[in-house]
Amino acid sequence: MQNKQDNIICIKCQHFRMLSGGCDAFPDGIPDEILEKNKHSKPIKEQNNSIVFKKGESLEWLRTENNS
Repeated sequence: MQNKQDNIICIKCQHFRMLSGGCDAFPDGIPDEILEKNKHSKPIKEQNNSIVFKKGESLEWLRTENNS
C-alpha cells in the first residue's frame, strides 16, 4: 500500500521546495486548497504569480545536488 503523502502532487513538482519549505508559487506555505484538491493547474485567487504545477524533480533539490 502506498503512503498517502507519496500521492501529494506538490512533491512531484519542479517548484516544490523540499529543503526550505513551501514552493516557488507559495513561498510562505502551500495553501490547504491546493493540498486538499491535490491539483494546481491554474493560479488561484490568492496567488501573486502565475506559477503552477510542472512535473519533475525539485529544482531546489537539483541545485543542491549540483553544488555538492
